[in-house]
Amino acid sequence: MGEEFVSQYGFESMGIITAAQAALGTDKSAATTHALAAAGLARKKLPAGTQAAILRFLCTADGEAQVINVYAMYGDNDHYHLAGTWSLTGGKQVDGTIGVFVDTVAVSGTTEVWPSIIVESSDANDSIATLALKTHGVSNLLVIATTLGSTQLKVEVARIVL
Repeated sequence: MGEEFVSQYGFESMGIITAAQAALGTDKSAATTHALAAAGLARKKLPAGTQAAILRFLCTADGEAQVINVYAMYGDNDHYHLAGTWSLTGGKQVDGTIGVFVDTVAVSGTTEVWPSIIVESSDANDSIATLALKTHGVSNLLVIATTLGSTQLKVEVARIVL
């Protein structure tokens, strides 16, 4: 049996959200979503071959609550679809730039529609919470904060390539 080689890359910034953004409506086309104000979203084009994306979040203070929608798009000029809605809460582990890492990631309501969430790593104990998604070939991720309880929400992504 052949060996599989896995490469995991370090975390890269997707962007810093500084304004709440309404959930995407009926037009989730690339043209419409890419025209949204940069302050309300974080976006990342994933390189070809990305098998999984691990998201982590940073906010300005412990206890700050956010609600995010994660959207995914195949190709560069198609339509985004909702992967899920998650609630985030800031912890106490300091990052040195924005403030603190989010230590709690939880499904918000019943809105988790992505085919395979690898894991929501969240201990609510001042650690670093992560949300890992198998990409299923998507090439673009988009995160918006429908509720922003912080002045800044930084979104970072690490990718895994086989």
